[in-house]
Amino acid sequence: MLGLRSVRTVDELTAAYRPLILQWHPDRHHGQETHAVAVERATAINDAYAFLLAALERDGHGEHAPAPAEAPSAARAASPAAARDGFPDDSVLEIFVKPSNIISVGYNSATEDLFVKYVGHRIYRYRGVPAAVVEALLRAPSAATFVSAHVDRHYESEMHRA
Repeated sequence: MLGLRSVRTVDELTAAYRPLILQWHPDRHHGQETHAVAVERATAINDAYAFLLAALERDGHGEHAPAPAEAPSAARAASPAAARDGFPDDSVLEIFVKPSNIISVGYNSATEDLFVKYVGHRIYRYRGVPAAVVEALLRAPSAATFVSAHVDRHYESEMHRA
């Protein structure tokens, strides 16, 4: 969601967070057709920021971390339930992807299950997805376009609720 491949410091995290939250803050879209999308994107951006901030703090890299701007969901991310990766398989690492209608993806290489979390926190599990497809997804310029073209109709799926 924040467009980061990795993050080592709060400064790196904040540098990725600020321009996105400024772009998608609902106050900037008030009264426009894009307001509902902005609310969803801002929530997802804040969730990603809070999740990564908590991970940095757990690893000892989160000193003097600023709070997300207008982050009602940040309090949720601090709770034990929200601090999990967010997929039905607890062994799956959640990877936030570039802004799109997909928030994050996760992969279990042992079972070849690909998890895709969409805006609105719908989660789909795709079964039997080879690692090469997941690697291509992570390199794709648009996760949503890639999933639509190369995953949706090609692998068995089921929907979960976060």
